[in-house]
Amino acid sequence: MINLAKVKQYVLKQLEENLSKDFIYHNIDHTIDVFNSVSRLAKMAKIDSHSLILVQTSALFHDIGLIDCIDKHEERGVEIIKELLPSFGYQTKDIEQIAEMILATKLPQTPKSNLAELLCDADLDYLGRDDFFKTGTELHLEWQRMKIMDVPFDEWISIQKSFLQSHTFFTKEARELRNVGKANNLKQLEGICEFGKRL
Repeated sequence: MINLAKVKQYVLKQLEENLSKDFIYHNIDHTIDVFNSVSRLAKMAKIDSHSLILVQTSALFHDIGLIDCIDKHEERGVEIIKELLPSFGYQTKDIEQIAEMILATKLPQTPKSNLAELLCDADLDYLGRDDFFKTGTELHLEWQRMKIMDVPFDEWISIQKSFLQSHTFFTKEARELRNVGKANNLKQLEGICEFGKRL
């Protein structure tokens, strides 16, 4: 019998104690945010209770590999769930589905199931929210601290604009919930870029 509450407690404890504090964006708050976002989207999609547990589990574990590495952290996350989840009552088929969902979140996202689409959309839910600029700034600072990509802030804004222009939510639930907000955020980014050209 799967005990999701215990799984959540375990994962959040691991992230709190072992994840580098230089992860300003990919931190415990992000994991909680993705968990809440995927729960909301899954309920909108009216998926069954077992599928809900699987997609919620994938949200909890989708970035846990960052404790050990940055490159291929999704693959490391899959190794972790294969070692850990049987002791929490997950069957082999469940773990395979969760693994597929975690791997799908690697950019560019490649979901191969509806559940993976829900997770991918939840992972980028902030693109259509009012906290987009705050969250984007945190990600920029994280990239600088982790030496992933050191780009000036004006170039970062341009990168964000291009990403929003090319991004499409996979599920109708996410499009219904976030497309209007995403369009508003893109409009603001375009305005900032246009203003920057005049300086």
